[in-house]
Amino acid sequence: MIRRPENKKIARFLYDLLVARAPTKDYAKRVAERMEVPYPTLARYWQGKAAFPAGLVRSLFLATDQDMRVAEKVLLEGTDYRLERKEADPDRVDIPRAVMHLATVKGEINEIYLRATDEESEDGAGISFAEARDLAAALRRLTATAEELRTVIKKKYLDV
Repeated sequence: MIRRPENKKIARFLYDLLVARAPTKDYAKRVAERMEVPYPTLARYWQGKAAFPAGLVRSLFLATDQDMRVAEKVLLEGTDYRLERKEADPDRVDIPRAVMHLATVKGEINEIYLRATDEESEDGAGISFAEARDLAAALRRLTATAEELRTVIKKKYLDV
């Protein structure tokens, strides 16, 4: 079993990404195939039975269609950096999926805020530093997705 806190966080993140909030029921299986990793091995990582190897971060990022959450959580969390796409590719963005992703991230922001301002949270009704950091990261994800979607819609439908 994994005992280190950072490994537990990665296991929870992988579970959330590949199972709990997966876009389809077989999403984790498809990601495992794209990563060229046996599905049971990938399952061990999100179940916390094995530490996720750093060597698989890039293949996970690519297998999840360059999901920004992977890079932000695994590489950039706790830093002053953020991930930004060099150029939005209109053919690559699935508009309905992007809109659903916006709704999901908005829900995450609401959940973080409600949890942070609950009387029983870290700082009581106030927002602690860690909670503010989580909220800021979620807002950055929302903003980046919304900006990418706006760019695609402008190029595709408004001929700008």
